[in-house]
Amino acid sequence: MVGTASFKKVAHFLRPWHWGSIAVISLSAACVLLRRNPKPMSARVEGWRLSRSELREVLKKYEKLVAKDARALQHSSTARLLGAERYQRRTAAMRHAAETNQRLVEQLLDDLPDDSCDRTALVSENRSEVCTPPARPVAEFRSLGNSLATVSRAYGTLQSVFAHLMRDWSGISEQTVISNQYGQLLEEVKPHLPRGSHVLVPGAGLGRLALMLAGEGFQVEANDASALFMTFADYILNRAPLATPFFPLAHAFWENWGLEQQYTELTVPNVSPRSVANSSGPVEGSQAPVVVVPGDFLRTYQTGGPGFRQFDAVVTCFFIDMSKDVEELFGVLDSLLDVGGLWVNLGPLNWKKDSKLKLTWEEIVAIWQLKGYEFLAQKRVDTDYHIPRGKKMYTESRTVSLSVAVKRSKQ
Repeated sequence: MVGTASFKKVAHFLRPWHWGSIAVISLSAACVLLRRNPKPMSARVEGWRLSRSELREVLKKYEKLVAKDARALQHSSTARLLGAERYQRRTAAMRHAAETNQRLVEQLLDDLPDDSCDRTALVSENRSEVCTPPARPVAEFRSLGNSLATVSRAYGTLQSVFAHLMRDWSGISEQTVISNQYGQLLEEVKPHLPRGSHVLVPGAGLGRLALMLAGEGFQVEANDASALFMTFADYILNRAPLATPFFPLAHAFWENWGLEQQYTELTVPNVSPRSVANSSGPVEGSQAPVVVVPGDFLRTYQTGGPGFRQFDAVVTCFFIDMSKDVEELFGVLDSLLDVGGLWVNLGPLNWKKDSKLKLTWEEIVAIWQLKGYEFLAQKRVDTDYHIPRGKKMYTESRTVSLSVAVKRSKQ
């Protein structure tokens, strides 16, 4: 089993009053940039998915980096201040969270193809059963051959994946993000968009909003650039068992009210992704309700790009792009819509990621109006980003925008 030797060491370190190595304790640790294997993508059966060795490498880096936040606890002076009982409670919580997160990630590792799988392995060495792409009844992953670019540091880490699992696929956010944000978006869109319309969702992450749009009868294409997120999304949407436990905040060594805040145990997915996608009725035929196109948004969907075509609506949700030119980003989004097409946005539209200065939402609206768009709906949604306010320590209260704009003319 992957990582067993490492976690045996962790269990040894967490014995009561063993001070030396308490820091290396959790799979869900601090941020680490995902580094792709230099092996050419064309040699893989599915180049957009992480290999087992790549995911193992991510876990190794997590184990090293978590030590930076937990180091204070390894000093005997800290342990003496806590006392034996409190120290043992802390180490027991750390150990349980580490083992639980290990099992979640090991499920994904077991789901990934063997590292030896490549295009030739499909027809040789009797490996076709091992290397054939798995079943995908909910989300089809369709590679267009464009290079898959990893994105920012915040979206190449297990920490960020756990936060999005908590936000989109755990029951704790059902009444905040799912109902208050995604639900309101659907209610604003449905009066202006007929069933069967073609909808593109850039920056789709783990796919919850894309599936909810499919559940309303739209034909949905989703896109994301993070290989780590696409690997998790494929598993969660298509093959993961219901209610797998995990600790999304086990790495969060900030000032918590108590251990139960940092070691919050949740389960994912809390609902069947298939039921979300089919909420308005069964999908006819065997086609998956959602098509996911992995790849960099600008390179994939720019005019002449492999994914370029006209959509009836483009839905951006907390969309982040690495464009250094705001005009380029808006230009690509606009080019995907013909007259009468809808641009729908939830949250800020971030651009120029490395810049501290962001456009205000009023400025973004002015840009779209100059491009010939009329805003049919605008509202502010006051919400907690991850966890209901007052329930847990980890919450981010913010006001987000929800807007629907129709393209009235071409520039």
